[in-house]
Amino acid sequence: MSCINYKIESGLRNPLKIASFVIVSVALTACGGESSSDTTDEEMASLGRLVIHNQDSAAVKVMSLETEQIIETYSLSGEAPRLAASPDNRYAVIIQRADGEVSFLDGGLYSEDHGDHQHAYENDPEMLGLSLNGTKPTHYTVHDGYATVFFDGQDGVTSTATIVSDASIGAGEVVSELTLANNMHGVAKLIDDQFFVTYRDPLITGTTLPAAVDRYSFEDGTLTFEYRYSEECSKLHGSAATDAFIVFGCADGVLAIDLSQTTYPATKLSNPESIATDGRIGTIYAHHDVEEFFGVAGNQFYAIDVNAAENHYQEISLPEGVSRVTAGFNVDGGSFYILGNDGNLYLSEKVDSSWSITSTTKVTNAIGDDEEVKPVVVASQAEDVLFVINTGGQSIYEVDTHAGETLKTINLDFTASALVWLGQPDDHEHDH
Repeated sequence: MSCINYKIESGLRNPLKIASFVIVSVALTACGGESSSDTTDEEMASLGRLVIHNQDSAAVKVMSLETEQIIETYSLSGEAPRLAASPDNRYAVIIQRADGEVSFLDGGLYSEDHGDHQHAYENDPEMLGLSLNGTKPTHYTVHDGYATVFFDGQDGVTSTATIVSDASIGAGEVVSELTLANNMHGVAKLIDDQFFVTYRDPLITGTTLPAAVDRYSFEDGTLTFEYRYSEECSKLHGSAATDAFIVFGCADGVLAIDLSQTTYPATKLSNPESIATDGRIGTIYAHHDVEEFFGVAGNQFYAIDVNAAENHYQEISLPEGVSRVTAGFNVDGGSFYILGNDGNLYLSEKVDSSWSITSTTKVTNAIGDDEEVKPVVVASQAEDVLFVINTGGQSIYEVDTHAGETLKTINLDFTASALVWLGQPDDHEHDH
C-alpha cells in the first residue's frame, strides 16, 4: 500500500433496445431506506445520463438524456480527466493521471434485485468521498462486475493494481489490491477467480513496458500468486477479454490465454504478414457476444480469431489517407466503429464469416492534428446509439449504429472534452 491511499470524506427510438425495468410499489424500508423517484406500478425505460467534462470551467456536468438538460455540476481541481464507467454503469470513474487521483461520481441510476423483479431507482447524482490516490493511474479495465485501476508508478515507486466493483465503490472501499515488485506501464484484469496482471523483469531497463503475464488466484478479496507464463510478450500493451480468452498485445503479435481450460494455457500468435514495418498491435477491443477480438496497430485494424486453424487475422482497411481518432463496439457487438480524422464514422459488421465496413456516416468536422478538443465517442449501454463530441466540443451528435445515421444534435453552452454514459445497461458487455 506504499503508493495508494484511500480517503473517505463526508461530503421513441427503438424500444426493443432500451433497457426497461418493472417498478413495483413498496415501502422505502423494504428497499434499504434509499430515497428514490416514484415507485408506482409501471414500466420505466431510462435513456440514461451523460457525465461530461466542461473544459471551460474545470467541472463535470451530469445531463439527463430524457430532458437533455444539465442536472448537476461538480467542480474539479487538477488536470482534465479521462472518464470511464463503473462495471454496472452506475458510477463515473474520473481518472486524473498527472494528479495521481481516481474519484467517483454516482450517476443516480441503478436497480436492485427484489427476487421476482428488478427495482429501478432514479436519484440525484452525487460526488462520492472515495478516492484512490497513487502514481500515474493509467489503464482502467472492466470485466464481469469488476474493474481494475493500474497505477504505473515510477522510478522508486512500484506499480499497484486496485480492484473495485459497484458495491465496493458505494461502500467507500476497494475489493482488493496488489502491490507489484517494480514500476511498469501495465494492465490487469480480474476474470472470475483469476487475476491476470503484467510483469516486468527488473533487468528490463530500456522501457517501462512489461514483457510477461502473471496469474493470481482470487478468493474472498485475497490474491495469491499461481503462475508466470513463459510465453514472452515483449513491449506488452493493451488487453481485452471474452468468456473464452484474454488477449494481450505484444511487439511481435498477441498472447492469448485460454479461459475455458483449468490450466489456463497460453498461445502466441505472430504478427499478421500485412502489418507495417515496426508495426505492433497495442490496443485490443472485445465484446462479450463477439468471438473475434479487434486489434489496432496504428491505422491498421485486424479482426483476430484466436480459434482459427490458420489466418487468425483479417484486416479491415480505412480509405487511403484516413487516420483513426478512436474506435470501439456498439452496445450489442453487432458493429465495430472507427472514427476517422476525416470526421466520418466507419461501421464494420460481420457478414457471413468476415468483418467489413458496411456504412460510413459523417458525424463531426474534419479533425486536424492541432485541434484543442478532439471528438470523443461513447456507446449507450441501453440502446443502439453512440454519442459523439463534435470537433470543438460545442455539441454532441447522437448516432444510430443500426441505421448508420445521425439522429439528433445536442447543442451545448460550454466546451465538452470528455464524456461517459451512465444508467441501466442492456445485458451486453464490451471490454478493452
